[in-house]
Amino acid sequence: MDISEHYEVEFTQECTNEIKKIYKYIRDVLCNEIAAKRLMKKLEEYVSDLSYSPRLYVEIEKYKGTKKVYRRMVVNKYVVLYNIDEEKKKVFIAHMFYGGSDYINKI
Repeated sequence: MDISEHYEVEFTQECTNEIKKIYKYIRDVLCNEIAAKRLMKKLEEYVSDLSYSPRLYVEIEKYKGTKKVYRRMVVNKYVVLYNIDEEKKKVFIAHMFYGGSDYINKI
């Protein structure tokens, strides 16, 4: 793989907050710290793949009011939305939502 095709991956502050909220929910409300840690590990693995394959996941349809083009990655029961800045060679992890939620209307 050509090193020039390496993309930097960055989490938005909003996404970081969403991830913390999900982790705390699984750990504290569901009382399952092991599952929370497993989800974080799996998220880390999936996100690391984006640095070399940012187009790995499908683009979602643009909805009314959505300004950016997002791609959707599914990690267990959660949806991670991200976008790609080709000029800067950066992937921005924008959101993480429970897959059963109406996440499209939250972006």
